[in-house]
Amino acid sequence: MSTLSIDGHDVFLPGILPTTQKVVGPAVSCESPRTDATLGILDEALFPVSIRHVAGRGRGFFATRDIQAGETVFRAVPLAWAISEDWMKNTCWWCFAYNSRRGHPIKAMDVSATSSTLAMGNPQASKKRGGATAAKNGSRPSANRYKGVFCSLECHQTAISAHGGQEKWDGYLALLSAMEDEIQMHGSQIARSNKAREKTELCSSTLPDSSQLRAAAVELESMLSSESGEKRVVSNYPDADFDPDDLTDDQLGEWISAVWNTITEYGLFSDYMPDSSERELTRLIANQLCLSDALSTDRDSAISTTDWQTEMVASSAADRDIAPLEALFHVKSNETEVLRASICQMQLVPTSLDGCISTPATIAPIRLPWHPSPAQILQSQWSSSFQAAAGSYSLLARAWERTSNKLGVLSHARFRGVYYREKANSFGIWDPPTDVLQPATLTDGTSYDEREWVGFSIYPTAVYFNHSCAPNVSKLRHGRTMNFVSNQSVHSGEELFISYGSVTDAVSERRDRLRDHFFFECACERCIAESSIQLCTLDGEI
Repeated sequence: MSTLSIDGHDVFLPGILPTTQKVVGPAVSCESPRTDATLGILDEALFPVSIRHVAGRGRGFFATRDIQAGETVFRAVPLAWAISEDWMKNTCWWCFAYNSRRGHPIKAMDVSATSSTLAMGNPQASKKRGGATAAKNGSRPSANRYKGVFCSLECHQTAISAHGGQEKWDGYLALLSAMEDEIQMHGSQIARSNKAREKTELCSSTLPDSSQLRAAAVELESMLSSESGEKRVVSNYPDADFDPDDLTDDQLGEWISAVWNTITEYGLFSDYMPDSSERELTRLIANQLCLSDALSTDRDSAISTTDWQTEMVASSAADRDIAPLEALFHVKSNETEVLRASICQMQLVPTSLDGCISTPATIAPIRLPWHPSPAQILQSQWSSSFQAAAGSYSLLARAWERTSNKLGVLSHARFRGVYYREKANSFGIWDPPTDVLQPATLTDGTSYDEREWVGFSIYPTAVYFNHSCAPNVSKLRHGRTMNFVSNQSVHSGEELFISYGSVTDAVSERRDRLRDHFFFECACERCIAESSIQLCTLDGEI
């Protein structure tokens, strides 16, 4: 790929996706059809792309003219982001500048900020640079400061401005610090539990055994009964079980909401601490919710839902620090797809002697109860589909309650609305910031495997790029801006593809990863060709 000269302009080209279409990759939900005026504005955009519907793949980017290798075909800035726990002190929270040898000098929270500065009613808290202002409604002090950093004072001040000013920025830091408290407290509880178990020689595991789980389930089951002994009804569906494949997405979504009502009402999975990747996703959601509060009362409030794509493209976007808030809510939520994929995986029964799932595998149908009780949710096989998300929500909800930072009520519906939009549509933040090409060596000679993953972000205006294992567009990050650059010549009318991660693995490994993380079976030209070669090889061996 040739060296690129990148200017400083950020232009957004949103698209529209009808709800009736089956989605197999990053996608968006429906909106009113494009008008002739809208088409004209899109055609006059700075980038040579348009968005069209693709059968079986939702929407995709297409070239509006012949494109030469090395051209920037699209550019976007993020709406929310999170830095990896491993590189939090080495990566600028705003511009993503990464330094593996030493940490950046400007701390998000002042080094002198202690729990005393975060205590309720302390008037000095808001005066400290980046110090968190404690809430007035019963908030508790944070013992653990958020460890984010900035590479410069300019990045620091820009971040504060993007969040709507110092007060809202302080509230955001207080929320992140409260999350750190919760994580630390959970780790201390696990350590004490392990120590007690070692002394009694009862169990070395940090997880509850089956008898403890059953006891908890029985206790929760008893809470469902009223004084008359009648069971609580959680939906209008009949008292029976069902096959999830028999329901539409709307029906399955209603059932999922009923399950979440039970999970939150009885505090199920509240003791489950998400792993580091899930915690980073939770921080990204906290970032999104806090930014949403700032944006909803600032410049984006005047943009109507019906013509937001017209106004975003027509108006100057060069002065935007973050992507338009509305863009996220035009991205399709993948919640039902996540559950269907999880249930599908559970239905596969090993058919080989070593216990591995072979192809084709035996299918053992899993039926779900219409009215799952807490006991059923805890003990069922399918509960694992909710565990990680529920644990992340519980972590954020506890931190939210500790800070009470005027961000409104954190309902599970609000959390899920962000969680399942970002989970399958986020872009990794890598350093060096150049995307992988074929062969797997970057332009500076760095191997793809030598790149460092320092976090991830959501670019909602860019989720219209579909995947190919032989992409004709590569991602080139320039600071916080993601540039999409053609790596070969593309004819007018051809679709533009990126890769969802590394494409250097074998076809079966690529397909498994895409199925697990993005919920679709890759049928790009490269996968089809390589699968055919594998089948021919196997036939020859037989």
